[in-house]
Amino acid sequence: MIHKMECLSPGQSEDAAVQLERDLVDIVREEIGMHEGMASSFAQALVRGLRRRHGGQDLYIPAEGRAERDAAIRRDFIGTNLAEVMRTHNVSRSTVYRVSGRIDPRPQLAIGIASAKSPISPCQWDAAPRSVLP
Repeated sequence: MIHKMECLSPGQSEDAAVQLERDLVDIVREEIGMHEGMASSFAQALVRGLRRRHGGQDLYIPAEGRAERDAAIRRDFIGTNLAEVMRTHNVSRSTVYRVSGRIDPRPQLAIGIASAKSPISPCQWDAAPRSVLP
C-alpha cells in the first residue's frame, strides 16, 4: 500500500520502509532465486537508495502489459492446474479460460432471451431455447 508521507507518522513511515524491504526480498527470491541472506542485503541497499533518491514521493509502477500476462497464462495453464495459475497470475477463473482459449467446464446460464430484467418464468421453460435454461 502506498501512502503519502505527509499522512504518515514517523513510526508508520518506518513500518512502510520495512514492508517495502520485505516485498523486495520476496521479489528477488522469486524472480532471481537468490538466497534469503543475499536477497535481504540487496533489498536493504535498494530501500536505502530509494529513500535517498525518492523519499517522500509517490512512485508510479506500471503494471505488466496484458500481452505478457496472457502469454504466461497460456504457457502455464495445462488444464489441471487452474487454482495454481489463478494464484500465480492473480486472475479469475474466467480470465484463465478466456485467455487460454479453453472452455470453462462449469455449467453456465447462457445469456440469450433471458436476462436479469426479464427472467423466463417456469411456465415458459418448455418454449424457451435450451441455451437459456439453467
